[in-house]
Amino acid sequence: MPDRDRLVALLRESATRFVDSFRATSDGQFHFKSGPERWSIAEVAEHVIISETGSAKLMRGRLVREAPTPELLAATADGDARVDARLTPRDNAFAAPDFVLPTGRWNTPREMVEVFEESRNGTIDYLLATGLDLTKFVAPHPALGPLNGHQWAYFLVRHAERHTDQIEAVKRHPSYPDT
Repeated sequence: MPDRDRLVALLRESATRFVDSFRATSDGQFHFKSGPERWSIAEVAEHVIISETGSAKLMRGRLVREAPTPELLAATADGDARVDARLTPRDNAFAAPDFVLPTGRWNTPREMVEVFEESRNGTIDYLLATGLDLTKFVAPHPALGPLNGHQWAYFLVRHAERHTDQIEAVKRHPSYPDT
């Protein structure tokens, strides 16, 4: 598991790469879909932002409300490996839970960048300021099982990276608009 400083560096790096992947897209590029069952860049970005903001709230709230049982804490031992196994290879597609599906909450790259950066920066600030050892607190992830606080932050890194790769794949599609 990365230490706090490395985790913060990874959060910053993945945030920059994610935002840079769509910040300068035109409206046509932002909403382009390579197929009827495929997400546009706008939908991918919205999904990441919904996950990001929800996870950030969880980390600062429900996660730290009470100490977990020793058994639940022990169940986080392989959390980083579970995050990597589920999110690193892009060839293992899976459906997102309904509560993080895109619904058109934001319409422009600028809006999405603002919301994402506010949430991500809040998470980084929290990690740097909290006196709590977040590795001692646990909350369940709907697809990954129990994760401790650092593993939740690591999930945010890998989730953004996974979907940045998805955005880059949309941009490589032969029908992707030039402007």
